[in-house]
Amino acid sequence: MEVRFNIDDSYIKSLQESLGGAKSPEVTKSALTLLNWAVSEVSKGRVILSADSKGEDIHRLAMPALDSVRPQGQPVPAA
Repeated sequence: MEVRFNIDDSYIKSLQESLGGAKSPEVTKSALTLLNWAVSEVSKGRVILSADSKGEDIHRLAMPALDSVRPQGQPVPAA
């Protein structure tokens, strides 16, 4: 499957530089890999957290796309 979308040039260039000069396809593949992992974790009932190097200052990932992921075995709410 081929997917096409537009990303602001300065945004993608910033990501590429942060990733050591990665090309756009590599950035896209990495982003989708991370999203796939996050969906998998949320579907297991887990939450995605970030912490500083000491394991403190914990923050929970807030991403609207993940809010629609239902944990496995949880019924889909009726409309």
